[in-house]
Amino acid sequence: MTADIYEPVINIKGIGPGRGGLLGNLGIFTVNDALWFFPRRYEDRREICKISALKEGLSSVVAARITSVNCKRSFRTGTHICLCEAEDGTGTVSIVWFNRKGLNNILKQGMSIAIFGLPSFCDGKIEFSNPDFEVVKNKSDVESFSGIVPVYPSTAGLPVRWFRKFMCKVLEDHLPLVPEYLPQGIMEKRSLQSISEALWGMHRPDSEERWKDSRKRLAYEEFLFLQTVLVLRKERLKRSHEAAKITPDGYYYLSFMDSLPFELTASQKNVFAQIFKDTKNGHPMSRLLQGDVGSGKTVIALGLAAAGADAGIQTAIMAPTEVLAEQLYSQTQKFLSPSGISCALLKGGQARSERIPLIGSIRDGRTKVVVGTHAMIQDGVEFLNLGTVIIDEQQRFGVMQRGEMLSRGKTSHLLMMSATPIPRTVSVCLFGDMDISLLRERPVGRKKTETRLIDFTKIRDLMQFIINESAAGGRTYWICPRVEDDAENELVSVEKRYAFLKKHLGPLGIGFIHGKMAGNVKNTELEKFRDGTTKVLVGTTVLEVGVDVPEASVVVIESPDMYGLSQLHQLRGRVGRGSRRGVCLLLINMIGDEVAERLKIMLKTDDGFKIAEADFLLRGPGKITGLKQHGAAGFKIADVLRDSELLKYAKEDAEWLISDAPALLNDPGFAKKLEIFRMNGIDASFKA
Repeated sequence: MTADIYEPVINIKGIGPGRGGLLGNLGIFTVNDALWFFPRRYEDRREICKISALKEGLSSVVAARITSVNCKRSFRTGTHICLCEAEDGTGTVSIVWFNRKGLNNILKQGMSIAIFGLPSFCDGKIEFSNPDFEVVKNKSDVESFSGIVPVYPSTAGLPVRWFRKFMCKVLEDHLPLVPEYLPQGIMEKRSLQSISEALWGMHRPDSEERWKDSRKRLAYEEFLFLQTVLVLRKERLKRSHEAAKITPDGYYYLSFMDSLPFELTASQKNVFAQIFKDTKNGHPMSRLLQGDVGSGKTVIALGLAAAGADAGIQTAIMAPTEVLAEQLYSQTQKFLSPSGISCALLKGGQARSERIPLIGSIRDGRTKVVVGTHAMIQDGVEFLNLGTVIIDEQQRFGVMQRGEMLSRGKTSHLLMMSATPIPRTVSVCLFGDMDISLLRERPVGRKKTETRLIDFTKIRDLMQFIINESAAGGRTYWICPRVEDDAENELVSVEKRYAFLKKHLGPLGIGFIHGKMAGNVKNTELEKFRDGTTKVLVGTTVLEVGVDVPEASVVVIESPDMYGLSQLHQLRGRVGRGSRRGVCLLLINMIGDEVAERLKIMLKTDDGFKIAEADFLLRGPGKITGLKQHGAAGFKIADVLRDSELLKYAKEDAEWLISDAPALLNDPGFAKKLEIFRMNGIDASFKA
């Protein structure tokens, strides 16, 4: 690729070290970074109106002449206020800006400006509050201010208008230098824009159709590069014969099975059979285990770890949070340690006196099963003979982290587990290098969780219900969408709800937990809830995954419309995990038709696979209103659910490239882009 694309942005005229540092805060260090720094949303400014034609509720662009300016500071609040009157020959508008220092040096009587905002009407007067604006000289200035305008993620010190002009300058000067790296045959087959067209259309779309076409090109190429590395990895695994042979007939595995206080489900037995079919021949296993909430995935992980100990290898079980790691470690202690398997817990923040002996026992092989968080992939952690890597709640890890964990062993068996089902058509493509196993049955004796939809008119009844549940030995989770109060957001926070419940249900013992807490504090709060010191635990979605308290019987989820259906299903899965039946209460301000219709799916089924499919259908094809930054596999554009058809095509094309046109993989542009794709977050182990 052309070197100029990768030159530092500070080399651009007008970008000194100061602005260069601010751009770096946004992850923009090179011109290429800027080209791939996409708007988070767009403003539709195509409606240019005369003042007399303005309509309430319709955001519009107005070009007008300032007739008066009055900028002052409120002595009572200290707020900077700038008031303007402007007219265009058809009418007059009032414009007010708050806390916009320096406007008195910009806005002058007689000056022409273009403004964009939502007009409000009161007593025959029209007012704009905090509209975007630009000083204009002619009609072309107004036209450049209007249209579909990108809104970029921002950082302090870089004015929005300056940043927009900076991005436009980068596009105009450097876009012609970006070479095309997709094979021409594929572009024609899939009706894809050129890379230059796509990048321009993402930053400066002139229509929704143009934006969709541009997005299609960029989403497709992300999928194509992912599928290429997946297929290459699958080919490499086929040629490998280095993995340890693991069988289900050793002492540790049989001891583990004898220790289980329950009978395995038919699904669990089937998954074990699939796993050992993979591992007994010395070929590296690469398997994704999807199991609905409470289907017994942990048993599979522990059984594989026990069989690994029989084979003389070490097993690493990686969890996304310290809470889940602690919980998994307690299960290894309960079911593996009694038979003589040495287990250890490795997490961030451990004291040096505790950590050094742990790392030593891992390095010399004395510890056979290591449970931990991302702390396991930090410098200094070395395994003697790591042979199995088990990643719990795999969707919470970046693909790079998975690869780093695998690189700790020569050729390790890989089992990734997820309680968030993915529609089959998507999972087959996204995990194209892996075999897939499903757990769909509940363990024997596990009761179905009842789900109800209620509003705040029932809050007193809800309080009494929690009191009764606590008296009967139950526990209650109360989930809030925010950690702290926010004056600009009406969503209830953990802090506010904790204070409310402390006031009304204090004698029960009220605890709270959220992701910003230190790990030891979270564990303490969870232990108090587990042993019954607190009967109600208020928290955020940090409780979504893996937390297992058998006595928990009620989960209250506030503002359920803020969550996806699959996430609600995960939260619901925190209760009903013991002998008590579970109750999930979806608490909303008002039950409207639209909200009720969506949440009815939660009332109708507790099958996570059906809910995942419904979630997929509800998301729809997407609109130009914005872009979600997707953490899965490092995607900037692609969405594995929304773009499932593109994903399928990319898989087909990647297989064609590798089998029928391998020479194209060596094209300098394609190879360079593939390497960048890997470096930016795709699995480091995906090396052909």
